Amino acid sequence: MSVLERLAQLLVSRFGISADELRDDVTFAELDLDSLSLVEFAMVAEKEFGVPVGEDELSPQDTLAAAVALIGARVVNA
Repeated sequence: MSVLERLAQLLVSRFGISADELRDDVTFAELDLDSLSLVEFAMVAEKEFGVPVGEDELSPQDTLAAAVALIGARVVNA
């Protein structure tokens, strides 16, 4: 499963996001994830992928593609 697929699965199962809303260019704000939700998302993603994701590295203005790039680069280098 790709990083995108795994992140999408987390967003659907843990945060109640509809799979239909998930596009590369969708922002976390558009998904109604505020900064507190993103802290939780970062912790869940860190546990899922086994790589550090700082709570300040993702903002509501970031896109799903940005999160995939951030985490994907760390998974490759881990």
